[in-house]
Amino acid sequence: MGATEIVQALVSPADKLIDAVSGAIGKAYEPKHIRRMADAKAYEIESIADAVRNNSDVPIVYNAAEVTIDTSNFEEIAKRASSRLAYQEITKQRNIEAVADNAYEELEKTTTVSSEPVSPDWMFRFFNSVENISNEEMQKIWGHILAGEIKSPNTYSYRTLEKLKNMTQQEAEHFQLVSSLALSTSGKRFIISDTLLLNKYNVYFEHILELTECGLMTAQELSLTIDISSVQEGGIYNSEIIGLIHKKENKNQNIVIHVYAFTESGIQLMQAICPKANQQYFLECLKFIHKRYADFTITAHTINRINEDERIDFDETNILPQEDI
Repeated sequence: MGATEIVQALVSPADKLIDAVSGAIGKAYEPKHIRRMADAKAYEIESIADAVRNNSDVPIVYNAAEVTIDTSNFEEIAKRASSRLAYQEITKQRNIEAVADNAYEELEKTTTVSSEPVSPDWMFRFFNSVENISNEEMQKIWGHILAGEIKSPNTYSYRTLEKLKNMTQQEAEHFQLVSSLALSTSGKRFIISDTLLLNKYNVYFEHILELTECGLMTAQELSLTIDISSVQEGGIYNSEIIGLIHKKENKNQNIVIHVYAFTESGIQLMQAICPKANQQYFLECLKFIHKRYADFTITAHTINRINEDERIDFDETNILPQEDI
């Protein structure tokens, strides 16, 4: 074990999270399972919430053509305003801690993380983004992003944080659906832009346009050239299967397919949501390619492991029946 590995082994993932979160929110962060709130404090918080819900109207005076605010009881108005602000800050704090709790639960299952500290600027930007996120599913996505950045700083850009911050729950669900069809080759992420094939799996051009507006995909159809000069370079894969395209003697070494591509922010966000790869769609894509390039041999194999350099270890057994292509 080298010096770098030794230092990394000494860094506790949970402790690194606690330090980073505490530094960003200006108070000591305690994980959910050890965080306890006194009954009196809990009652106080709920009382504030009730006060805001029940007394949120400011006295209005209607006088002929004029509408004015009645400031005769300024102290009462100030009290309600103070209660409203307190409720908003309490809600923001709850959202922040919910996201941090999701990250903590993930990091508890992690043995080592990078010793490189997370940028304080990144942490401030992150928590400014999540303080108004109350949807539990979105909080889980944000928690995964925080855990990923703790494990390996500079994984998620400011641009990706901003795009996710502006996404609705429905847009996130559509992105998860489209991402389940994502394929890769030579560092590129894409879906094949065949309308009939996409529609069969409930992905429509409206989804592509929507995700383009979110900055996660491009609705412009692109031509992707795949080099078939070696086994690895001639491979298309998702997280579970690799399809190998083998050239026959004296044939061209490249094939071209039309795709919709994911942006860099889209690729980063995919790492956060971890979509379940749709195997059946991928096998149909390989058949789709073979129909256009019948002179090439195509096989599909179960992936055992994808290494950090994107080299893929796979099983030799072909799981794509040749009679289907």
